[in-house]
Amino acid sequence: MDDSTESRILEKAEYIRKSLIILAETRDSISFETYQTDRRQRNIVEREFQTSIEACLDIGSMILRSENIPVPETNATIFRRLAEFEIVTDQLGKQMAEAAGFRNILAHRYGDDINNRDVFNFLHHDLHLFREYLSQIKEYLSSHGP
Repeated sequence: MDDSTESRILEKAEYIRKSLIILAETRDSISFETYQTDRRQRNIVEREFQTSIEACLDIGSMILRSENIPVPETNATIFRRLAEFEIVTDQLGKQMAEAAGFRNILAHRYGDDINNRDVFNFLHHDLHLFREYLSQIKEYLSSHGP
């Protein structure tokens, strides 16, 4: 992997880390009732999730390209391909593939078409996926560096 690609991956990882801070702060400070009625908070959470998942996809695509592995057409398959080539674990690949589906909902729906309970549950139960993804990507980069 060239230095430029690794630098871009690290920038995207930092973006995700900062998003996780915002998401965790929101998770720890808001009830579901408030979340449901506060459009501004919902917009922040939805956008942070959407862009964080997109950054994870970008990282995955860059790694696949650097390994001369064709980048799949669908977002979910990017994560599955990372697992197939043991860049991330099978379990994480499956979970991140589900997150890619969640990202599609956030990107293509709005208002009442988004289930607030699902987003709130993701906020409370799935932030660890991003930390684990970053950890496994860091491990990959360490083992494939100069």
